[in-house]
Amino acid sequence: MNLEILIKKAEVLAKEKTDGHLSILKFTTGYKVFLGTPNLDIGKERKNISNMNSFATLEEALKNLLETNISI
Repeated sequence: MNLEILIKKAEVLAKEKTDGHLSILKFTTGYKVFLGTPNLDIGKERKNISNMNSFATLEEALKNLLETNISI
């Protein structure tokens, strides 16, 4: 699947599961994509994001989301 299709599928999943909330973060270590909107002012959510797997590409991160439905 190409990036456009993956993003569309992620958007549909987000509408179904989290009222459309979808987060895509890019760090030096890679991409992290998950359902929901993080509150980075809360230590617990920062730690949860830190503990998530990172992916080298956005495509890999989106495929992981579609397989796992990971949310924050």
